[in-house]
Amino acid sequence: MLYPSIQQLTGGEINRYRLVIASAKCARHVTDKMIEEREFAEKHKDSDCPIKDSFASYEVRKPVSIALQKIAGGEYTINEKDN
Repeated sequence: MLYPSIQQLTGGEINRYRLVIASAKCARHVTDKMIEEREFAEKHKDSDCPIKDSFASYEVRKPVSIALQKIAGGEYTINEKDN
């Protein structure tokens, strides 16, 4: 079962295909941020510099799951563009 559901994410107002594009873009951003944090941690593993984990509060560590949770929570929004 998909959680949050497509109906919850779109609210019946957003096209499902826009949701797919938005979640893919958000997942890419999440992946880039995870890589950046991992590289920083590797570079500073011997120092006393505090290591930040922006995604520690998420139960699932998969970028698409995090992206959907961020969209559902309102942290990321889907913009409607006129073609």
